[in-house]
Amino acid sequence: MKLNKTFFLRDAEQVARDLLGKILVRKINNKILKAKIVETEAYYDENDPASRARQNGDLRETMKDKEGTILVYGVHNNWLINFVTNKKGKAEAVLLRALEPLNFKGKTNGPGLLTKALKIDKNLHKKNIYDNKELWIEDNKEDFEIENTFRIGVKRDLPKKLRFYIKGNKFISRK
Repeated sequence: MKLNKTFFLRDAEQVARDLLGKILVRKINNKILKAKIVETEAYYDENDPASRARQNGDLRETMKDKEGTILVYGVHNNWLINFVTNKKGKAEAVLLRALEPLNFKGKTNGPGLLTKALKIDKNLHKKNIYDNKELWIEDNKEDFEIENTFRIGVKRDLPKKLRFYIKGNKFISRK
């Protein structure tokens, strides 16, 4: 069953935790690729030193869009995919950091690698995840332990650990 918009209508930290274990589905032509979400990071408004909301422009405005909005932006020649969370007007989003491929082979142990493997690019930017025909998330019930650490690759971070991953999963980006 696909996740609906109420799933994303919560705090980014809670959504980041709850996305773990869910199945990201990508339809490319008539092929369906499925991968389990195994690592995420939560980002907040302009008071978050690592957030895209600190800068004016499209990324900040997209982070303030409706819950479930897909946010795609480039870093070091890689596309990164995020999902906007919480109420419209409140800048929050969750970055997908790593996936475990379920029915395909590909490198997905990093935010730029997973977008390459699933052919995710700027064409999905500002679309919605819950009524999308090319990309969606399905619920999945599974037991696992969640680890959390500080976010990766940020110069300044909040004092709160906002990176979440499935403990012991071999597909996470960094141990």
